Amino acid sequence: MSSLSVPAFIRGIRKHGLAYLFIAVPVLAAIIFLLIPMVTSFWWSFNEYNGIQPPRFVGLDNYVKLITGDKIFRHALKNTTFFVFFGMLIGPTLGLLTALLLNQKVRFQALFRTAYFLPVMTSLVVVATIWRMLYNRNGLLNIGLAALGLKPIGWLSDPQWAMMSIVIASVWQGFGFEMVIFLAALQNIPKELYDAAAIDGADGRRKFWYITLPALRPVLFFVYVIGIIESYQVFDQVFVMTSGGPVYSTTTLVYYLYSRFIDLRLGYASAIAYVLFIILIIFSLIQWRFFMEKD
Repeated sequence: MSSLSVPAFIRGIRKHGLAYLFIAVPVLAAIIFLLIPMVTSFWWSFNEYNGIQPPRFVGLDNYVKLITGDKIFRHALKNTTFFVFFGMLIGPTLGLLTALLLNQKVRFQALFRTAYFLPVMTSLVVVATIWRMLYNRNGLLNIGLAALGLKPIGWLSDPQWAMMSIVIASVWQGFGFEMVIFLAALQNIPKELYDAAAIDGADGRRKFWYITLPALRPVLFFVYVIGIIESYQVFDQVFVMTSGGPVYSTTTLVYYLYSRFIDLRLGYASAIAYVLFIILIIFSLIQWRFFMEKD
C-alpha cells in the first residue's frame, strides 16, 4: 500500500506543483510574520523582558498588575470603549442614511459617492493632521464659533472634548466605507419585494423595518464586527493629534501598548496586547450570537 501511495504522492506534486508553490508563499509568510510573532509575544507576556537582558519568568504578574493596579490601563480601556461606542453608533448610522439617500434617483449620484468615499482612501495620518489644523485654537472651527459669538473650544487641549474630537475626525474619515458596503447591499434587494409591500399598503417606515433591515442583517454583522475590531485598535489619530493627552484623556489601549513598548517593557506590552485580543474575541462572539439568533 505504501509503494502505491508514494508514486501517487509524487504524481500529485508533479500535477499540482505550481498550485502548491503559490499556496506555500502566503502560508510561509503567515507563519513567519504572524504565527511566530504571536507565539513569541504570548510567551513574553509571562515574563519581565526589556529586549536586552534575558527574559525573567513572572507568571501572571503582568496580567494581575494590568487589571488590578494600573490606573492608566483603566483610563485607556475607558477611552477606547468610549471611542468604539460613539464611533460605531454614529459611523454605521451615518453610512446607512447616506446609502439610503444615494440609492434614490438623485442628480450627480456618482460625484456624491466619490466625494463620500474619498476620505477612506486618504491616509489616517493625513486626515488626522488636517483635523488637527481644524481643531487648532485659531483653526477654522473656532473661527466659525467666534463668528457666531461663541467662545472658542479647546478641541484637543480640553480633556472633556479631546476624545470626542478624535471620534468626529474618525467618523468623517471612515463612514464612506460603510456607505459603500450598505449601498451595494441595498442594490441587491429585489425591487419586487418593495412593490408587493406597496400593494399591501406598507409605508416607507414599514418597508424599511420589514424588508430593508432584515436584508441588511448579514451586512450589518460584517460592518459591526470589522468596525469594532478596527476601532479597538485606534492609534494613528491619537498619535498624531494628541499623543494620548491631555492628562491621559485620549490614551487608548494600542497607544498605551505602544508607549510600554517604547519604554522597553516588552513583557508588559505583550500582556496588554493579549488582553485586547481577548476583548476582541468576546465582542465578536457576542455579535455572532446576536445575529445568529436573529436569523
